Amino acid sequence: MTSYLKWMSENTSSRYCNDSALTSTVVHALDNGAVGVTTNAPLSFEALTTDQPQDLDPATLIDPGLEGDDRVTAMLGRVVRPIARRLEAMYESTNGQAGYVRSQVQPGASGDYDKQLRQGLTIAGFGRNVMVKVPGTESGIRVLEELTARGIPTTATVCVSASQILAAADAYERGVKRALEAGITPARSTSAFVMGRLQDYLTRLNDTQNKGLATEDLEEAVVAVARKLAAALAKRPNAPILMPAAFRHPRQVTLLAGAKVEMTIHPKIQSALEKWDAEEGIAREEGIDRPLDHARIDRVRDAFPDFVKAFEFDAMTPDQFDGFGATIMTLDGFDQAWLKLREL
Repeated sequence: MTSYLKWMSENTSSRYCNDSALTSTVVHALDNGAVGVTTNAPLSFEALTTDQPQDLDPATLIDPGLEGDDRVTAMLGRVVRPIARRLEAMYESTNGQAGYVRSQVQPGASGDYDKQLRQGLTIAGFGRNVMVKVPGTESGIRVLEELTARGIPTTATVCVSASQILAAADAYERGVKRALEAGITPARSTSAFVMGRLQDYLTRLNDTQNKGLATEDLEEAVVAVARKLAAALAKRPNAPILMPAAFRHPRQVTLLAGAKVEMTIHPKIQSALEKWDAEEGIAREEGIDRPLDHARIDRVRDAFPDFVKAFEFDAMTPDQFDGFGATIMTLDGFDQAWLKLREL
């Protein structure tokens, strides 16, 4: 029987990418309908240190004169370029609508416009089907606009609120306008709503504040934000495609299936979907139309003002993004992996 994810990709408006750079998982996902690959600092570190057979460019391609963060940025190319080559045929056959690998600028530089832009331009040089991931921080949003204006594919990431996703969409649309005015063909873009990172942050609040909410409440609440965003971006023909990310339960995937999104799904969640389908069978239906449990969502809204900030479209302005607790927590986690990359 066709796998659930392959069925979803072939029969609904939803697509998905492999949220891992490990070669074995990339091959498996592409065989099951994936249209791209996502990497970040932790996933790149994993690919560079795995004991599994891994397709990497040789270390000799890195300029020996590079040091520190510039060297780490160059190291990302060892992971990204082979994936870009693997996806080249898909990129060509879809006229640039699919077949991208994403690579992220330094998390710790999320407040440094110039450094993010410089790293983004380096990453863009890894291949024409490489999307540069920039954080949904105040300066990251400005970097996204500038890269878009130069015709470079982008993905906003570390977006843990509706406000960040909409700000990224606005920036992309401004960049597209500038590109067209300069005679540059605009590149494709996605915006990653890292719903699982928001869920992790709410889980921490739930524990530290002794709110006693069930995990299922938090799972349902972040899906509600993703659904709201998918519907909003679908109404904007020039906006990026929403990329729900960091799933914490396979059911969350099924509740978004059918929406015009490009999910990025970790192999652990892919495996959980395969196990669930084999043991119980997953209905081949567009789960986006399945009602959510609004009592669960209301409990989360009532318990956490920060969830309201994440849920409402106009709850934050760009100058508030960097100080939002879920943003800080997510960037800190990514930055720890970047520091490990420095040691390689």
